[in-house]
Amino acid sequence: MEYLGQIWVRNATLYPNKHAFVYGDRKITFSELNRRANRLCNAMSERGIRKGDRVAILSKNNPEYWEVYGLAEKGGIILVPLNWRLAAKEIKYLLVDSGARAVIVSKEYAGLINSLRPDLAAVEEYICIEGGVPGMEDYETVLAEGSPEEPEVGVTGEDICYIIYSSGTSGLPKGIVLTHRGQVENAKAQILELRSGVNDIYLAVVPLFHSGGKGVTLAFWYRGCTVVVAKEFNPREVLETIARERVTATFMVPAMVAFMLNLPDFAKYDVSSLRTLFYAGSPMPLDLLRRAMEAFGHILCQGYGLAESGPLATYLSKEDHLFHGTEAEVKRSNSCGKPAPGAEVKVVDADGKEVLPGEIGEIIIRSNRLMSGYWKQPDKTAETIRNGWLYTGDMATVDAEGYIYIVDRKNDLIISGGENIYPREIEEVLYTHPAVLEAAVIGVPDEKWGEAIKAFIALKESASATEEEIIDYCKQYIASYKKPRSVEFLPELPKNPSGKVLRNVLRRKYWEGRQRNV
Repeated sequence: MEYLGQIWVRNATLYPNKHAFVYGDRKITFSELNRRANRLCNAMSERGIRKGDRVAILSKNNPEYWEVYGLAEKGGIILVPLNWRLAAKEIKYLLVDSGARAVIVSKEYAGLINSLRPDLAAVEEYICIEGGVPGMEDYETVLAEGSPEEPEVGVTGEDICYIIYSSGTSGLPKGIVLTHRGQVENAKAQILELRSGVNDIYLAVVPLFHSGGKGVTLAFWYRGCTVVVAKEFNPREVLETIARERVTATFMVPAMVAFMLNLPDFAKYDVSSLRTLFYAGSPMPLDLLRRAMEAFGHILCQGYGLAESGPLATYLSKEDHLFHGTEAEVKRSNSCGKPAPGAEVKVVDADGKEVLPGEIGEIIIRSNRLMSGYWKQPDKTAETIRNGWLYTGDMATVDAEGYIYIVDRKNDLIISGGENIYPREIEEVLYTHPAVLEAAVIGVPDEKWGEAIKAFIALKESASATEEEIIDYCKQYIASYKKPRSVEFLPELPKNPSGKVLRNVLRRKYWEGRQRNV
């Protein structure tokens, strides 16, 4: 396969009457889905929206979302998936920056888009998936106007298929430009690692605007699997869906796994059909990983990567998730694995030299699925991709067997009294406390030490703990200079759509107005 549209034709040919998507009571076959995507491509072409133009989508998960991806994958359009959690001002920035000529939106976000219209001079077409919104075309009406025949568009592997915007945790969001060939290669690597089979039933619950949510779904869909679509994550509804649809595989971020396990009646749900629970997006605390393996069985596997890396870079297999064995084997459960097929991964020092086992360096990645660059930001691209290697900003160690252990983000390092302290080490301890549901650690300004360690904690339902208790607990497991000097309890921690805790949001009130953030 050279470009993504070929997968659509393959599936429609090989599995015409098989269900491609299940969404509540709706079931759509591969052949029907292919025809609908063709209609959308041809209808948009008749409106003057053609190869290379940008089209944005703002919606929660549904089958139409995948059809709009088909607009890029079959019609050569460049799709801009928008994060529905963003504020209106942020959405406007992405639409203007991408130069989108059309916006396809679900009804619940139509009002937000309509409020931005005076500032969106480049947008010519407004289409609503559910219809019935004044001033917007009905999605089904648009499809009905298009031909079901294959679009006559010359798409190549080097063409851009998506612009995925970063979460903007440091400055304005950057548009990550991904190509057809890169995404085909990413899907192949995930098929190999996840060992997906044509009879798998995959549950898509991570948002489809997310590179991981789209990428893992694509891998199973490429394999000809039926995809069950969850509009959004609800722990109880997800468990009910797994039982009802006999789901065999899914992808979640660790926070989702935690929310399911923390349901008081979790044990009543039948999850016996699951054979693969793939997790990524952020490291899974070891205590949570143990609980998940006890609850779901030996079915967990992990991937690491960034949207910029395509995203899959490393993989930790089910077999490497061990809590019984040699010390080295058990330790691997805390790693992110080894390089995935088609990816070269190194851990290097400031001079670009590979570190020795146990030393800390930055993860760099080279593969044929890396982003081609940041949209309209050549300087940022040059900073991030050097001599063909993507510099991730993730700090890690590597062992003698080649397993990579992420320590933390480069910018999350705390320097207190001249000591380098990585928040994740402290957070791992906090997660073992029986009352702790979520934990995050940052450095805050301190006149004596430069930075002092502060922990933010969300407690489990009906649990209680005090600041003194938490600090004393940490002293039992880590060096005294690493223990939190203060603890703040919150109802929940701020996160981005991939489930990563936004430490920059927690830092803001402590560092605001200062010239330095360390």
